[in-house]
Amino acid sequence: MGLLDGFKAFFHQTVLKMQGKALTPEEEEELLSKLIMADFSLKKAQALLEQIKEKGNNVDVIREVLLNEAPPFEPLRDTSVPSVFFIIGVNGVGKTTTVAKLAHMYAKQGKNVVVVGADTFRAAAQDQLSTLVNRMPVTYVGGERGSDSGSILYKALSENPQASVFLVDTAGRIHTSRALIDELSKLIKVGKKFSEEFPQEVLLVLDGTQGIQGYRQAISFVQGTPITGLVLTKMDSTAKGGMIFSIWDELKIPVKLVCFGQQLDDIDFYSPQRVVDAVLGNNGGGNND
Repeated sequence: MGLLDGFKAFFHQTVLKMQGKALTPEEEEELLSKLIMADFSLKKAQALLEQIKEKGNNVDVIREVLLNEAPPFEPLRDTSVPSVFFIIGVNGVGKTTTVAKLAHMYAKQGKNVVVVGADTFRAAAQDQLSTLVNRMPVTYVGGERGSDSGSILYKALSENPQASVFLVDTAGRIHTSRALIDELSKLIKVGKKFSEEFPQEVLLVLDGTQGIQGYRQAISFVQGTPITGLVLTKMDSTAKGGMIFSIWDELKIPVKLVCFGQQLDDIDFYSPQRVVDAVLGNNGGGNND
Protein backbone atom coordinates (compact mmCIF):
# COMPACT_ATOMS: atom_id res chain seq x y z
CA MET A 1 0.00 0.00 0.00
CA GLY A 2 1.11 3.57 -0.60
CA LEU A 3 0.02 4.62 2.86
CA LEU A 4 2.07 7.52 4.26
CA ASP A 5 5.09 6.71 2.06
CA GLY A 6 6.67 10.14 2.51
CA PHE A 7 6.29 9.99 6.27
CA LYS A 8 7.74 6.47 6.37
CA ALA A 9 10.77 7.58 4.37
CA PHE A 10 11.35 10.42 6.82
CA PHE A 11 11.48 7.99 9.73
CA HIS A 12 14.05 5.90 7.92
CA GLN A 13 16.16 8.94 7.04
CA THR A 14 15.96 10.87 10.31
CA VAL A 15 14.01 9.63 13.29
CA LEU A 16 15.16 6.01 13.27
CA LYS A 17 18.78 7.18 13.06
CA MET A 18 18.26 9.50 16.03
CA GLN A 19 16.61 7.10 18.45
CA GLY A 20 17.00 8.20 22.05
CA LYS A 21 18.33 11.62 21.09
CA ALA A 22 16.51 14.93 21.22
CA LEU A 23 15.31 16.24 17.89
CA THR A 24 16.95 19.45 16.76
CA PRO A 25 14.70 22.43 15.91
CA GLU A 26 15.37 21.72 12.24
CA GLU A 27 14.33 18.09 12.62
CA GLU A 28 11.20 19.10 14.53
CA GLU A 29 10.27 21.46 11.73
CA GLU A 30 10.87 18.77 9.12
CA LEU A 31 8.80 16.23 11.06
CA LEU A 32 5.94 18.72 11.35
CA SER A 33 6.18 19.39 7.62
CA LYS A 34 6.13 15.67 6.80
CA LEU A 35 3.08 15.12 8.98
CA ILE A 36 1.23 17.90 7.16
CA MET A 37 2.35 16.49 3.80
CA ALA A 38 0.94 13.14 4.93
CA ASP A 39 -2.48 14.88 5.23
CA PHE A 40 -2.52 15.37 8.98
CA SER A 41 -4.17 18.69 9.84
CA LEU A 42 -1.86 21.33 11.29
CA LYS A 43 -3.58 20.99 14.68
CA LYS A 44 -3.15 17.21 14.66
CA ALA A 45 0.44 17.37 13.42
CA GLN A 46 1.41 19.80 16.18
CA ALA A 47 -0.25 17.62 18.83
CA LEU A 48 1.60 14.52 17.61
CA LEU A 49 4.92 16.35 17.53
CA GLU A 50 4.47 17.54 21.11
CA GLN A 51 3.73 14.00 22.30
CA ILE A 52 6.81 12.64 20.53
CA LYS A 53 8.99 15.37 22.07
CA GLU A 54 7.51 14.77 25.53
CA LYS A 55 7.75 10.98 25.52
CA GLY A 56 11.05 10.63 23.70
CA ASN A 57 12.41 10.16 20.21
CA ASN A 58 12.19 6.41 20.17
CA VAL A 59 10.54 4.23 17.54
CA ASP A 60 8.51 2.35 20.19
CA VAL A 61 7.29 5.64 21.66
CA ILE A 62 6.41 6.98 18.22
CA ARG A 63 4.51 3.80 17.40
CA GLU A 64 2.63 4.06 20.70
CA VAL A 65 1.73 7.71 20.03
CA LEU A 66 0.42 6.93 16.55
CA LEU A 67 -1.53 3.88 17.73
CA ASN A 68 -3.15 5.90 20.51
CA GLU A 69 -4.22 8.56 18.03
CA ALA A 70 -5.34 6.27 15.18
CA PRO A 71 -9.03 5.43 14.78
CA PRO A 72 -9.76 2.13 16.56
CA PHE A 73 -10.99 -0.90 14.65
CA GLU A 74 -14.75 -1.36 14.67
CA PRO A 75 -16.34 -4.33 12.87
CA LEU A 76 -19.10 -3.95 10.33
CA ARG A 77 -22.59 -4.15 11.82
CA ASP A 78 -23.58 -7.20 9.83
CA THR A 79 -24.70 -9.61 12.54
CA SER A 80 -28.41 -8.87 12.07
CA VAL A 81 -30.29 -10.68 9.30
CA PRO A 82 -30.91 -8.90 7.12
CA SER A 83 -28.35 -6.11 7.34
CA VAL A 84 -28.77 -2.99 5.22
CA PHE A 85 -25.76 -0.91 4.20
CA PHE A 86 -25.99 2.46 2.43
CA ILE A 87 -22.84 3.33 0.51
CA ILE A 88 -22.46 7.08 0.00
CA GLY A 89 -19.86 9.50 -1.37
CA VAL A 90 -19.13 11.93 -4.17
CA ASN A 91 -18.65 10.78 -7.75
CA GLY A 92 -15.20 9.48 -8.61
CA VAL A 93 -14.11 8.16 -5.20
CA GLY A 94 -14.76 4.49 -6.03
CA LYS A 95 -18.19 4.21 -4.42
CA THR A 96 -19.81 1.88 -6.97
CA THR A 97 -16.70 -0.32 -7.15
CA THR A 98 -16.76 -0.55 -3.36
CA VAL A 99 -20.34 -1.85 -3.51
CA ALA A 100 -19.21 -4.55 -5.96
CA LYS A 101 -16.26 -5.52 -3.77
CA LEU A 102 -18.51 -5.80 -0.71
CA ALA A 103 -20.97 -7.90 -2.70
CA HIS A 104 -18.14 -10.20 -3.76
CA MET A 105 -16.85 -10.46 -0.18
CA TYR A 106 -20.23 -11.43 1.26
CA ALA A 107 -21.08 -13.77 -1.63
CA LYS A 108 -17.84 -15.68 -0.95
CA GLN A 109 -19.04 -16.10 2.63
CA GLY A 110 -22.16 -17.81 1.30
CA LYS A 111 -24.50 -14.98 2.22
CA ASN A 112 -27.60 -14.11 0.24
CA VAL A 113 -26.69 -10.69 -1.15
CA VAL A 114 -28.98 -8.14 -2.77
CA VAL A 115 -27.32 -5.21 -4.53
CA VAL A 116 -29.59 -2.19 -4.88
CA GLY A 117 -28.84 0.30 -7.64
CA ALA A 118 -30.38 3.40 -6.06
CA ASP A 119 -28.11 5.80 -7.96
CA THR A 120 -30.57 7.02 -10.56
CA PHE A 121 -28.84 10.37 -10.92
CA ARG A 122 -25.63 9.44 -12.80
CA ALA A 123 -26.25 8.23 -16.35
CA ALA A 124 -23.89 5.22 -16.32
CA ALA A 125 -24.36 4.18 -12.69
CA GLN A 126 -26.89 1.39 -13.31
CA ASP A 127 -24.91 -0.09 -16.20
CA GLN A 128 -21.64 0.08 -14.28
CA LEU A 129 -22.98 -1.62 -11.17
CA SER A 130 -25.03 -4.27 -12.95
CA THR A 131 -22.01 -5.15 -15.11
CA LEU A 132 -19.75 -5.45 -12.05
CA VAL A 133 -22.10 -7.83 -10.22
CA ASN A 134 -23.47 -9.65 -13.27
CA ARG A 135 -21.31 -12.75 -12.79
CA MET A 136 -21.70 -12.91 -9.02
CA PRO A 137 -24.22 -15.15 -7.24
CA VAL A 138 -26.14 -12.08 -6.05
CA THR A 139 -29.50 -10.45 -6.81
CA TYR A 140 -29.49 -7.05 -8.49
CA VAL A 141 -32.39 -4.60 -8.20
CA GLY A 142 -32.14 -1.36 -10.16
CA GLY A 143 -34.12 1.14 -12.18
CA GLU A 144 -33.99 3.61 -15.03
CA ARG A 145 -32.15 6.91 -14.83
CA GLY A 146 -34.34 9.49 -13.15
CA SER A 147 -36.60 6.92 -11.49
CA ASP A 148 -37.44 7.19 -7.81
CA SER A 149 -34.62 5.73 -5.72
CA GLY A 150 -36.93 5.23 -2.75
CA SER A 151 -39.20 3.02 -4.84
CA ILE A 152 -36.22 0.92 -5.95
CA LEU A 153 -35.16 0.38 -2.34
CA TYR A 154 -38.73 -0.44 -1.29
CA LYS A 155 -38.99 -3.02 -4.07
CA ALA A 156 -35.68 -4.61 -3.10
CA LEU A 157 -36.58 -4.87 0.57
CA SER A 158 -40.12 -6.12 0.03
CA GLU A 159 -39.32 -8.70 -2.67
CA ASN A 160 -36.25 -10.29 -1.04
CA PRO A 161 -37.18 -11.35 2.51
CA GLN A 162 -34.63 -14.17 2.34
CA ALA A 163 -31.66 -11.83 1.90
CA SER A 164 -28.79 -11.70 4.38
CA VAL A 165 -27.44 -8.30 3.37
CA PHE A 166 -28.61 -5.42 1.19
CA LEU A 167 -25.91 -3.19 -0.33
CA VAL A 168 -27.40 0.09 -1.50
CA ASP A 169 -25.47 2.20 -4.01
CA THR A 170 -26.71 5.78 -3.61
CA ALA A 171 -26.37 8.74 -5.95
CA GLY A 172 -22.90 10.26 -6.05
CA ARG A 173 -23.53 13.29 -3.94
CA ILE A 174 -21.80 16.60 -4.19
CA HIS A 175 -21.43 17.01 -0.46
CA THR A 176 -22.64 20.62 -0.67
CA SER A 177 -25.86 19.61 -2.47
CA ARG A 178 -28.78 19.86 -0.08
CA ALA A 179 -31.21 18.17 -2.48
CA LEU A 180 -29.10 15.04 -2.80
CA ILE A 181 -28.51 14.78 0.93
CA ASP A 182 -32.28 15.14 1.42
CA GLU A 183 -32.71 12.21 -0.99
CA LEU A 184 -30.53 10.08 1.26
CA SER A 185 -32.74 11.03 4.22
CA LYS A 186 -35.71 9.77 2.20
CA LEU A 187 -33.96 6.42 1.61
CA ILE A 188 -33.35 6.09 5.34
CA LYS A 189 -37.06 6.65 5.99
CA VAL A 190 -37.92 3.93 3.46
CA GLY A 191 -35.61 1.51 5.26
CA LYS A 192 -37.17 2.27 8.63
CA LYS A 193 -40.60 1.30 7.28
CA PHE A 194 -39.27 -2.26 7.38
CA SER A 195 -37.19 -2.04 10.56
CA GLU A 196 -36.02 0.67 12.91
CA GLU A 197 -32.59 -0.98 12.70
CA PHE A 198 -32.25 -0.14 8.99
CA PRO A 199 -29.73 0.87 7.84
CA GLN A 200 -27.18 -0.75 10.13
CA GLU A 201 -24.37 1.01 8.27
CA VAL A 202 -24.05 4.27 6.35
CA LEU A 203 -20.56 4.04 4.89
CA LEU A 204 -18.92 7.15 3.48
CA VAL A 205 -16.41 6.31 0.74
CA LEU A 206 -13.38 8.61 0.58
CA ASP A 207 -10.61 8.64 -2.00
CA GLY A 208 -7.43 8.06 0.01
CA THR A 209 -5.41 10.17 -2.43
CA GLN A 210 -7.51 13.31 -1.92
CA GLY A 211 -6.14 14.18 1.50
CA ILE A 212 -7.63 17.28 3.05
CA GLN A 213 -10.46 17.25 0.49
CA GLY A 214 -11.63 13.93 1.92
CA TYR A 215 -11.56 15.48 5.38
CA ARG A 216 -13.76 18.35 4.14
CA GLN A 217 -16.19 15.90 2.54
CA ALA A 218 -16.57 14.07 5.85
CA ILE A 219 -17.19 17.35 7.68
CA SER A 220 -19.93 18.30 5.19
CA PHE A 221 -21.62 14.90 4.97
CA VAL A 222 -21.86 14.40 8.71
CA GLN A 223 -23.93 17.58 9.06
CA GLY A 224 -26.87 15.94 7.29
CA THR A 225 -26.12 12.21 7.33
CA PRO A 226 -25.74 9.69 10.18
CA ILE A 227 -22.42 8.26 8.99
CA THR A 228 -21.38 5.09 10.82
CA GLY A 229 -18.04 4.41 9.15
CA LEU A 230 -15.53 5.25 6.44
CA VAL A 231 -14.19 3.28 3.48
CA LEU A 232 -10.81 4.42 2.14
CA THR A 233 -10.20 3.65 -1.53
CA LYS A 234 -7.19 3.80 -3.85
CA MET A 235 -4.85 2.92 -1.00
CA ASP A 236 -2.41 1.26 -3.42
CA SER A 237 -1.40 4.53 -5.06
CA THR A 238 -0.27 7.86 -3.63
CA ALA A 239 -2.63 7.75 -0.66
CA LYS A 240 -1.12 9.10 2.55
CA GLY A 241 -3.99 8.65 4.98
CA GLY A 242 -3.29 11.26 7.64
CA MET A 243 -6.79 12.62 7.17
CA ILE A 244 -8.28 9.63 9.02
CA PHE A 245 -6.54 10.78 12.22
CA SER A 246 -8.15 14.22 11.93
CA ILE A 247 -11.58 12.82 11.03
CA TRP A 248 -11.49 10.51 14.05
CA ASP A 249 -10.20 13.30 16.29
CA GLU A 250 -13.03 15.67 15.41
CA LEU A 251 -15.94 13.49 14.29
CA LYS A 252 -15.26 10.09 15.91
CA ILE A 253 -16.14 8.26 12.68
CA PRO A 254 -14.26 4.94 12.51
CA VAL A 255 -12.61 3.53 9.40
CA LYS A 256 -14.26 0.20 8.57
CA LEU A 257 -12.63 -0.86 5.27
CA VAL A 258 -9.76 -0.08 2.92
CA CYS A 259 -9.75 -0.78 -0.82
CA PHE A 260 -6.66 -1.18 -2.96
CA GLY A 261 -6.19 -2.34 -6.53
CA GLN A 262 -8.70 -3.11 -9.26
CA GLN A 263 -9.65 -6.69 -8.42
CA LEU A 264 -12.82 -7.60 -6.53
CA ASP A 265 -10.74 -9.19 -3.77
CA ASP A 266 -8.82 -5.93 -3.20
CA ILE A 267 -10.73 -4.98 -0.05
CA ASP A 268 -9.83 -5.55 3.58
CA PHE A 269 -10.83 -4.56 7.07
CA TYR A 270 -9.10 -1.50 8.50
CA SER A 271 -6.35 -2.19 11.01
CA PRO A 272 -4.75 0.62 13.07
CA GLN A 273 -1.74 -1.63 13.68
CA ARG A 274 -1.27 -2.13 9.96
CA VAL A 275 -1.54 1.61 9.34
CA VAL A 276 1.11 2.42 11.91
CA ASP A 277 3.37 -0.42 10.74
CA ALA A 278 3.11 1.02 7.23
CA VAL A 279 4.05 4.45 8.57
CA LEU A 280 7.12 3.08 10.32
CA GLY A 281 8.05 0.65 7.55
CA ASN A 282 7.59 -2.29 9.90
CA ASN A 283 6.32 -4.84 7.40
CA GLY A 284 4.81 -7.73 9.24
CA GLY A 285 6.08 -6.50 12.58
CA GLY A 286 4.17 -5.55 15.65
CA ASN A 287 0.73 -6.67 16.64
CA ASN A 288 -1.58 -6.86 13.66
CA ASP A 289 -4.64 -8.23 15.40
